Amino acid sequence: MKKVFFWLFVVIAVAIAYRIGEILIFDFDRLTDYGFGYLTGLIIMFLILTGIAILLGIKILKKNRMS
Repeated sequence: MKKVFFWLFVVIAVAIAYRIGEILIFDFDRLTDYGFGYLTGLIIMFLILTGIAILLGIKILKKNRMS
């Protein structure tokens, strides 16, 4: 089950990273205050999901090494 959550978090984090990159490349000059808030929220969600994925990946790796 941990592997399923790990891959789910990785896929969501990649999708969020793509959206962040898209905003920074194409829409940065048109951002309003609300747009900067949206971008900040996306960055925070990306960092949280990436952290969870890393922790789950470490747990999965340790479990596989012990087996």
